[in-house]
Amino acid sequence: MSHKITVKKRTETGKNVNNRLRASGMVPINIIGSGKASSGSVNEKELDKLVHSGIRQSTLIDLEIEGEGTHKVFVKEIQRFPEVDRIRHVDFYKVEPGKKIVTKIGVRTEGTAKGSKMGGQFDHLIHEIRIKSIPEDLLESLVVDVSDLDVGQSIKVSELKVPASWEILVNGDPIVAAVLKTKALLAQERADAKEAAGDAKGKGGAKKGGK
Repeated sequence: MSHKITVKKRTETGKNVNNRLRASGMVPINIIGSGKASSGSVNEKELDKLVHSGIRQSTLIDLEIEGEGTHKVFVKEIQRFPEVDRIRHVDFYKVEPGKKIVTKIGVRTEGTAKGSKMGGQFDHLIHEIRIKSIPEDLLESLVVDVSDLDVGQSIKVSELKVPASWEILVNGDPIVAAVLKTKALLAQERADAKEAAGDAKGKGGAKKGGK
């Protein structure tokens, strides 16, 4: 899915200018990259649509900048008015092809864990990871298939299938998803073990008595 928004360049800045922009249905923005920042504005309705389309910090967006053409960016920060659900200002970060950036990638699961069907408790523990990657290899989210996950099994960060250019910036090797044994399962296991031990004892006694 491609994400695009048109930017009008602006040279005037300041509180009054920004207020006039918002009154006209525009939102002030900054575009940061290569140690420089430039100012612009975008249509508020278009921006709302873009934000509500589910973009994340790792989502690459095409900014069509007036008189400059299209630049690849991602959202660095969104400022909102605290009293109303309205965007006040956005900072976009311009990416350079081949140059690694640090960002966060969402982690979502698909499928129903095999262990859940057996009465285990499925836990999705990590919902996003911090990575360093070239822009060309960014993903909006990482999808993890948990269908084969059985009771007592887990998927760790090191087991995730990710692009070769990614450096995953986490401490240790935490668990992303797991299927845990519930109290009911543990109680059933104890009961089964007790029953099996009783059967084995009974069979042993029967043999002894039969001699």
